[in-house]
Amino acid sequence: MKNVIIITHEFFPYAGGVAVYVLETARALAAAGCTVEVWCPPHPELAAHTHEWPFTVTPLPAGNRGTQDWRCRLATAHVWRKRSKDIRNAFVWLAEPGAVLTACYAGLLRLPTPAHTGIFLHGSEILNFTRLPHRRWLFNRLLTRADTVGVISQFTRKILLKHTAVDPAKIRVAPGALRADWAFRLRAPVPAAAKEINAGNIVLCVARIHPRKGQLELLEAVAALPEPLRRDTLTRFVGQASRKNYSYHKKLEHFATTAGLRVEFAGKKQGAALDALFSEATIFALPSSFKPNSFESFGIVYLEAGAHALPVVAHDTGGVPEAVVDGETGLLVPSGDRQALSTALRRLLETPSLRHFLGENGRRRAATFSWDQNVKTLFASFLEISPP
Repeated sequence: MKNVIIITHEFFPYAGGVAVYVLETARALAAAGCTVEVWCPPHPELAAHTHEWPFTVTPLPAGNRGTQDWRCRLATAHVWRKRSKDIRNAFVWLAEPGAVLTACYAGLLRLPTPAHTGIFLHGSEILNFTRLPHRRWLFNRLLTRADTVGVISQFTRKILLKHTAVDPAKIRVAPGALRADWAFRLRAPVPAAAKEINAGNIVLCVARIHPRKGQLELLEAVAALPEPLRRDTLTRFVGQASRKNYSYHKKLEHFATTAGLRVEFAGKKQGAALDALFSEATIFALPSSFKPNSFESFGIVYLEAGAHALPVVAHDTGGVPEAVVDGETGLLVPSGDRQALSTALRRLLETPSLRHFLGENGRRRAATFSWDQNVKTLFASFLEISPP
């Protein structure tokens, strides 16, 4: 039996891209015949769901709060050392930045060496890991020791090659895919008549409330729509702001009130509640931008929008073009061009046939991404199979 230990500082019940990626990869590894164990931060909701998964979950000590600070690293290192025998006989997959950063300090933390080591990089952490000279050296040393280095997009691959000395032959590109519980959407096309313009428009944006996600740019673009289109459009934000970005949330509320826009902040939604909001929407819009040390490396949420037959409006930045095909599944506009963003929204809101065309293409394309395929890409040598 092939043993895989996945170490992550972000997991269920969080529904962000990293948490989804880890959960679905663990599920696909189990389906491939591996014995899988996920080490993750403790959470009260974990115990009620572990029986649903074909893998075991080991909560890390309470010191691991799901961040990347030293308290979390020490908590992870404690279990790593305690489970040294298992570590030495397993493929250890470092699934997100917190786990990767812990492994960078393997010598200092006296961490046993795994039988095999895999790293997965989502994007922005590469810039953070290489910003300081000492951390860049530690990161490059870890990349040298790793058997495989997975990345979520070709764009992330370029960033990695630009900023590190990684061996290109080790890199495997494995983009995200739909969550298993949403696969049914691919078999349930949305009738074109269900979202006609005269029923009112809902522009949906699903993301944490953060300046990089472009919520303010979206509101500015909606504010530039002509009447009565502007008046008939509701902008719905699904997601929460961290304490650090609470002022940005207030800024959005102030702008919406001042501009007289119809805006709804729905907060955090998951499962059936989130599915219902996707189903009610007319357009999906997430105009993420490239910020210092942070960028959109892919965006599983764009595939989720496609699965609901929603046309997408987004910025042509980072790895977004690998998730959204301009003119085929959505409309991409240059980052920072508010007028172009508003024009794209108007074009879709006023053209039901274009919405239907892009939405159906998005639904078909979402079906081409597969977690099983990702596992074959990332773990081919370990599973003793040929990579796809």
